[in-house]
Amino acid sequence: MNNDKQNTDTGCVTIVGFGPGNPELLTLAAVRALNGADVIFYDALIPAEYLDAYPAEKIFVGKRSGRHSAEQNEINRLIACAAQKGRRVVRLHGGDAMLFGRAGEEIDYLRERNIPVSVVPGITTASALAAQTLTSLTQRGVSQSVALINGHADRPIVPDAETLVYYMGARRVRDIARALIARGKPADTPVLLASNVSMPGAGVVHTTLGAVVSSQENYPTPLLMLAGNVARQE
Repeated sequence: MNNDKQNTDTGCVTIVGFGPGNPELLTLAAVRALNGADVIFYDALIPAEYLDAYPAEKIFVGKRSGRHSAEQNEINRLIACAAQKGRRVVRLHGGDAMLFGRAGEEIDYLRERNIPVSVVPGITTASALAAQTLTSLTQRGVSQSVALINGHADRPIVPDAETLVYYMGARRVRDIARALIARGKPADTPVLLASNVSMPGAGVVHTTLGAVVSSQENYPTPLLMLAGNVARQE
């Protein structure tokens, strides 16, 4: 009896991936979770006006560069506190929450407190870019492997894959291109630089590793960099 009462009074958390930005790419499961939420904690890249359609309380928890660790601890605490009050919580991440997000830390925090947690995946930006540009990330005869990489690591990471997709790399794009060339990628390797993927104002630049190295352009954020022969224009 006591266990049943405790389960009834305890809320739950659903970690939801919003996708690359276009609400039309949300999954049915994501929409169902948003409709059923009492409170939605949402990130910086999610259009707040879209959330107006849902009756839940909305709390912005977007993180800023240089303050991630402290802010994440506070986000964890807020999410858990809401669930412990019996509320149905949606933690809304951009893209796929399980890729380059802090979902793992949030899940660990909630599990430690015996708070029920589930995950609804979202379309990751690399897949959206592939669809937008009609670029197969693993084209037969061209690429049999793809790596998704954190683009703002302290030093550029160069995995052994034929197609490389760097997330969040706007400030390091030239360093990344230099590292790829140093590791043996030809300077004429095709590159796609994309911002606002899936949105009406999306921008895609077709270039090469060598051209990126020599460019002085400041690229918009968030930026996705795709390098590999699959990006070659016909």
